[in-house]
Amino acid sequence: MEEKTTRRHRFAHVAILAACALVFSSLLLIPSVIRPTEAASTVTDAKVKMYEEQLAQLQKEKTALNNKIYTARQNQADALELKGYLDSQLNLTMEEIEALEDLIAETEDKIGKKNLEIIDKKADVDEQRGNFLERLRITYEEGETGYLEMLLGADSLYDFLTRVERVGYMMDYNVKLMEKYQNATVELEAEEEYLEAMQVKNEEAKVKLEETEASLNQQLTDNQAYLNTLTTSIAVDSAAQQKLTAEEDKVNKEMEAYIRELQAKANAAYVGGEFRWPVDVSWKRISSYFGWRVLWGVNDYHRGIDIPASAWSNIYASNGGTVIKAEYHWSYGNYVIIDHGGGKSTLYAHANQLNVKVGQTVKQGDIIAKVGTTGNSSGNHLHFEVRINGECKNPLDYVTQPK
Repeated sequence: MEEKTTRRHRFAHVAILAACALVFSSLLLIPSVIRPTEAASTVTDAKVKMYEEQLAQLQKEKTALNNKIYTARQNQADALELKGYLDSQLNLTMEEIEALEDLIAETEDKIGKKNLEIIDKKADVDEQRGNFLERLRITYEEGETGYLEMLLGADSLYDFLTRVERVGYMMDYNVKLMEKYQNATVELEAEEEYLEAMQVKNEEAKVKLEETEASLNQQLTDNQAYLNTLTTSIAVDSAAQQKLTAEEDKVNKEMEAYIRELQAKANAAYVGGEFRWPVDVSWKRISSYFGWRVLWGVNDYHRGIDIPASAWSNIYASNGGTVIKAEYHWSYGNYVIIDHGGGKSTLYAHANQLNVKVGQTVKQGDIIAKVGTTGNSSGNHLHFEVRINGECKNPLDYVTQPK
């Protein structure tokens, strides 16, 4: 009897060892899971990629423009051409800043969403871990009195084989439960690595933004310094000034004809009302009035008024209407023309930035641009013109200078 009991215990130990071997061998056969680093490397975002490509294109354009600036410095026969390149460089830097700001906003949005996903994923991992540990506990507690009694309690060979198959299913369930837990853990690690990569990208973009803003300020300084040199050069070269005056007269006649043509096509009635001061009323000084003046020692006809204001301050639509010009010109720099109907139009020149596009409808007081010193300009100011049927008129006959 004792020998029979001993044999049963030996058989039980052998069965348990065989079951354990089955579990661990099954674990070895689990398909290789994706490594966290590999999973993270496959995570991409089309919108972030778009901003990065936009920044790369801007950098390419800036490099090409820097080459043009270098070439123009080697041959300063046409100084205004160089000034145009500098203004374009300024505009590209501002576009780069906007693209970086968009990239930072996009990555911060992704980081916020990814944090929420990780919270959900951690909850899932905790649930899988709890299920797995509970299953281990049950398997351990059942031990000999569970699986073994199920096998040894068979009434026949068929019943024994059926119970062996059932034990196999239970072992397989344990393996799958562990595999699910492992996969959930790996996915969580991949999400956390992706989040870390996005945070690094965001910090790099912020550093780049600071550097670009510093570069913009330096470009503004360099631009103004070169402009001062240009001003001195023009002051001692009356022939160049006369050439500029002749070109401006030609451009002005073309402008008059062009505005009349656009207004004739639109055939719009005057929007009505009084014109307003085109900048904040705190900027009320006029540095150069309409009409004849002496500029760099040469008589010059000024077709508008110049209102000094700080860089980047607002330029407002003097009245409602439709934008018919919004572009860069070697003399006006970045400028806007608004058609108010009834043959009346206004022009705003030398802006650092344009906020409107051709064809856009604006209301009186809308911000249409930012004060700057682009084009043929010697400092931050707004050059403001009023044109009737394309012809320049004294703006002070239409707007009231603040007291």
